[in-house]
Amino acid sequence: MMIGERLQEIRKDNGDTQQDLANKLHASLYAVRCWEQGKSDPSHDTLAAICRLYDVSADYLLGLSDEDPRCAQRRQSRLTPENAAMLKRFEAFLLYEQAHGKH
Repeated sequence: MMIGERLQEIRKDNGDTQQDLANKLHASLYAVRCWEQGKSDPSHDTLAAICRLYDVSADYLLGLSDEDPRCAQRRQSRLTPENAAMLKRFEAFLLYEQAHGKH
């Protein structure tokens, strides 16, 4: 169900409804719902189209990678400068904790 969960996440991050995605891919709403529910997977051609449409890696969609740098960059670009700075401080804190054997 990895593809479906990630597809739904990326679609929502881009402000698209299932119908919007169906229209952009020239697919049916039913097909998009089935992909997101894990009942079926998009074809290879459709998977490539999704990757191009949302500028996301196929590795991320397929669950071969847990992070897609482009998704993270898009999310961070929507943060206010103050929140982006806070996020960097929090990341540094977590890395420090991890390096020093705390949780």
